[in-house]
Amino acid sequence: MGTDASRAERERALFLHLLDLAQPAPALAALKKLLEHLAALTRAGRAYVELFRDEQAASRRFSTSVGCTPEDEATIRTVTSKGIVASAVATGKTVHTPYALLDERFAGQPSVQQQRLEAVLCVPLPGAQPGVLYLEGQRGTGPFSPEDVGVAELVARFLGPLLDKAALSDEGRGADPTLPFRQKLKLDGIAGRSHALAQVLEQVGLVAKLDITVLLTGASGTGKTQVARAIHDNSPRASGPFVELNCAAIPETLLEAELFGTREGAFTGAKKLPGKVELAEEGTLFLDEVTDIPLVAQGKLLQLLQSRQYFPLGATTQQTANIRIIAASNVPLEDLVGAKKFREDLFYRLSPFSIRMPALAERKEDIPALLELLARRICFEHRLPELPLSLSLRSACEALDWRGNVRELRGKLEGALIRAAAEGASQVEARHLGLAQGQVANGPVSFAEATRQFQRDLLARELKVTGWDTAEVAKRLDVARSHVYNLIKAFQLEKAKD
Repeated sequence: MGTDASRAERERALFLHLLDLAQPAPALAALKKLLEHLAALTRAGRAYVELFRDEQAASRRFSTSVGCTPEDEATIRTVTSKGIVASAVATGKTVHTPYALLDERFAGQPSVQQQRLEAVLCVPLPGAQPGVLYLEGQRGTGPFSPEDVGVAELVARFLGPLLDKAALSDEGRGADPTLPFRQKLKLDGIAGRSHALAQVLEQVGLVAKLDITVLLTGASGTGKTQVARAIHDNSPRASGPFVELNCAAIPETLLEAELFGTREGAFTGAKKLPGKVELAEEGTLFLDEVTDIPLVAQGKLLQLLQSRQYFPLGATTQQTANIRIIAASNVPLEDLVGAKKFREDLFYRLSPFSIRMPALAERKEDIPALLELLARRICFEHRLPELPLSLSLRSACEALDWRGNVRELRGKLEGALIRAAAEGASQVEARHLGLAQGQVANGPVSFAEATRQFQRDLLARELKVTGWDTAEVAKRLDVARSHVYNLIKAFQLEKAKD
């Protein structure tokens, strides 16, 4: 019983140090301390953690260890990784060999023979970057116990994502390719630091100062409206209005009136009303889903682009417009021109300069920044408490295939924030996304979830060992007996019937 109590104490110490890694900017010393406690708990001679730049584990992004000399680390990386480590990374499954020298999978490797490796435990790290938690047993101590394997796997479940987000790599976080453009441009509402986004911002910088028409292309929900506004905000017309017209949201019979305005007598009950063109005077008119403009109105839009003149409905004299036009389409205009559904001459007038918006799948590294920006906006709009976004939610969002792009991401996050606030949760978890079971692959859980799971497993084990002697369990876990009862109730544990 003394041995069990000692192990429980070491496990508590291990997870207390794991708490340090859950901080926004964990120190390398905290990681080394964690590895020291893990090695002591599992009786490992060496403990090593590494993140790679690619799934082939060919290039190191970050590594650290305890019980290893620099030469030992190099051997693990360059030689052992060709077998044991590479197997864990490739399969995504734990590799545990009780005696590597006799394991036919690895016995032929020179490093295994040279180091006389016995027990080896290698657990893949989940997260955006592949990596491993690697333990070597001390000679003569035998294989790692099932409890050791379980603890190592539990640590690894959220150690990978924490390291991936913690700026612990040798190369730091790396240069932000969008930074040069953010320093020169006003880019409110545009979040991310991907190369794909940097290419878009470069195009914005080129065209913003020029008073020419711009065509934005790309799938629905990719952020074309935000880019159109960025072009306006960085143009000589920034002090003027930015007027948006979603051509798909206006009935065909009303679109011309909405665009050009009306004069009294244009039709029964017509009043003098300004159109979007007039409202955008000295500013920018953004025509979203421009492909939904009917052919008749397309001719009048062409005239506006050519001469900057137009006729409001019912007017007998032309009006002159001092505006810039930005158009957007989620359908390839060339295809519609070929099908005679869009005027070819209008297409050329709309597209002297085109910018393609990448799908969210092409800029997944922007998802963390998008989540933060969208969460702040949603909480402000709905007056919700600004709850922290858990690791489980972030990881789920990074793993999902967002076919609806940023718009779909925003919708799911909005629902999650509302559910978490209504529940009184301390943070927003992946379960709050309201996804169908199995929609998100098994991945890392948040620190809070992993801690609850660890507490439940530890309590269940101690109750079983002591025959549900709650006084003894309280003594072993160094907590009040009333707290043991509260935990039993919270975790819904029941004593097995004889």
